[in-house]
Amino acid sequence: APPRLTPLRKSISRSTIGIFTSAGIQLRSDTPLAETNDLSYRLIDRSVPYSELTVAHRTPVRVWALEDLNVAFPRERLVELEAGGSIGRLASRAVSLVGSITTFTGLLQKTVPAIQRELEDQGVDLLFLFPF
Repeated sequence: APPRLTPLRKSISRSTIGIFTSAGIQLRSDTPLAETNDLSYRLIDRSVPYSELTVAHRTPVRVWALEDLNVAFPRERLVELEAGGSIGRLASRAVSLVGSITTFTGLLQKTVPAIQRELEDQGVDLLFLFPF
Protein backbone atom coordinates (compact mmCIF):
# COMPACT_ATOMS: atom_id res chain seq x y z
CA ALA A 1 0.00 0.00 0.00
CA PRO A 2 1.25 3.50 -0.72
CA PRO A 3 2.21 5.68 2.24
CA ARG A 4 -0.52 7.76 3.81
CA LEU A 5 -0.04 11.47 3.33
CA THR A 6 -0.54 13.44 6.51
CA PRO A 7 -1.63 17.06 6.22
CA LEU A 8 0.32 19.65 8.16
CA ARG A 9 -1.31 20.61 11.44
CA LYS A 10 0.11 24.14 11.28
CA SER A 11 2.01 26.30 8.85
CA ILE A 12 5.71 25.73 8.26
CA SER A 13 6.39 29.22 9.57
CA ARG A 14 5.02 28.11 12.96
CA SER A 15 6.38 24.54 12.92
CA THR A 16 9.33 22.96 14.66
CA ILE A 17 11.48 21.41 11.94
CA GLY A 18 13.65 18.36 12.52
CA ILE A 19 16.61 17.14 10.50
CA PHE A 20 17.20 13.49 9.64
CA THR A 21 20.28 12.56 7.62
CA SER A 22 21.54 9.16 6.53
CA ALA A 23 25.09 10.45 5.94
CA GLY A 24 26.27 9.25 9.32
CA ILE A 25 27.07 12.74 10.60
CA GLN A 26 28.68 12.37 13.99
CA LEU A 27 31.10 13.99 16.37
CA ARG A 28 34.72 13.35 15.41
CA SER A 29 35.25 12.16 19.00
CA ASP A 30 32.43 9.55 18.85
CA THR A 31 32.94 5.85 18.25
CA PRO A 32 32.58 5.59 14.46
CA LEU A 33 29.32 4.32 13.04
CA ALA A 34 29.68 1.03 11.16
CA GLU A 35 29.68 1.15 7.38
CA THR A 36 26.62 -1.11 7.05
CA ASN A 37 23.74 -2.36 9.19
CA ASP A 38 24.49 -0.07 12.13
CA LEU A 39 21.11 0.38 13.78
CA SER A 40 22.40 3.04 16.16
CA TYR A 41 22.01 6.72 15.49
CA ARG A 42 23.55 9.94 16.68
CA LEU A 43 21.87 13.05 18.00
CA ILE A 44 23.64 16.19 16.87
CA ASP A 45 22.95 19.24 19.00
CA ARG A 46 22.43 22.37 16.94
CA SER A 47 25.13 24.16 18.95
CA VAL A 48 27.90 21.76 17.85
CA PRO A 49 30.18 23.50 15.33
CA TYR A 50 30.61 21.84 11.95
CA SER A 51 34.35 21.64 12.66
CA GLU A 52 33.60 19.01 15.34
CA LEU A 53 31.58 16.81 12.95
CA THR A 54 32.51 14.24 10.33
CA VAL A 55 30.77 12.04 7.75
CA ALA A 56 30.81 8.36 8.72
CA HIS A 57 29.12 7.06 5.56
CA ARG A 58 31.91 5.73 3.30
CA THR A 59 30.10 6.22 -0.01
CA PRO A 60 32.21 7.79 -2.79
CA VAL A 61 29.85 10.77 -2.97
CA ARG A 62 30.86 11.75 0.55
CA VAL A 63 33.61 13.89 -0.98
CA TRP A 64 31.04 16.67 -1.50
CA ALA A 65 29.81 16.50 2.06
CA LEU A 66 33.39 16.62 3.34
CA GLU A 67 33.91 19.79 1.28
CA ASP A 68 30.66 21.37 2.52
CA LEU A 69 28.73 19.61 5.26
CA ASN A 70 25.57 21.47 4.19
CA VAL A 71 25.34 19.06 1.24
CA ALA A 72 24.32 16.21 3.57
CA PHE A 73 23.43 18.13 6.72
CA PRO A 74 22.06 21.57 5.81
CA ARG A 75 21.67 22.79 9.36
CA GLU A 76 23.20 26.18 8.53
CA ARG A 77 20.63 26.74 5.78
CA LEU A 78 17.78 25.82 8.14
CA VAL A 79 19.13 28.17 10.82
CA GLU A 80 19.01 30.92 8.17
CA LEU A 81 15.39 30.01 7.36
CA GLU A 82 14.57 30.10 11.08
CA ALA A 83 16.18 33.54 11.45
CA GLY A 84 14.19 34.79 8.46
CA GLY A 85 10.90 33.46 9.79
CA SER A 86 10.35 30.93 6.99
CA ILE A 87 10.30 28.11 9.54
CA GLY A 88 9.13 28.41 13.11
CA ARG A 89 12.01 26.75 14.88
CA LEU A 90 14.78 24.29 14.13
CA ALA A 91 14.73 21.38 16.58
CA SER A 92 17.55 21.32 19.11
CA ARG A 93 18.95 17.94 18.00
CA ALA A 94 19.24 16.40 14.55
CA VAL A 95 19.10 12.64 13.98
CA SER A 96 21.83 10.95 11.96
CA LEU A 97 22.56 7.37 10.98
CA VAL A 98 24.36 5.55 8.18
CA GLY A 99 21.92 4.69 5.44
CA SER A 100 23.47 1.37 4.40
CA ILE A 101 21.01 -0.82 6.29
CA THR A 102 19.52 -4.08 5.05
CA THR A 103 18.41 -5.43 8.43
CA PHE A 104 14.95 -3.94 8.03
CA THR A 105 13.24 -5.82 10.85
CA GLY A 106 15.60 -4.45 13.47
CA LEU A 107 15.44 -1.01 11.91
CA LEU A 108 11.64 -0.94 12.00
CA GLN A 109 11.23 -2.58 15.41
CA LYS A 110 14.05 -0.90 17.35
CA THR A 111 15.58 2.14 15.69
CA VAL A 112 12.56 3.81 14.08
CA PRO A 113 10.44 3.83 17.28
CA ALA A 114 13.40 5.25 19.27
CA ILE A 115 13.91 8.01 16.70
CA GLN A 116 10.17 8.71 16.67
CA ARG A 117 10.20 9.16 20.47
CA GLU A 118 13.19 11.50 20.22
CA LEU A 119 11.44 13.64 17.62
CA GLU A 120 8.22 13.71 19.61
CA ASP A 121 10.16 14.73 22.76
CA GLN A 122 11.56 17.67 20.79
CA GLY A 123 8.12 18.68 19.57
CA VAL A 124 9.01 18.17 15.91
CA ASP A 125 6.09 18.95 13.62
CA LEU A 126 7.82 18.33 10.30
CA LEU A 127 10.91 16.23 9.57
CA PHE A 128 13.18 17.08 6.67
CA LEU A 129 14.90 13.97 5.34
CA PHE A 130 18.34 14.23 3.73
CA PRO A 131 19.16 10.83 2.22
CA PHE A 132 22.76 10.15 1.42
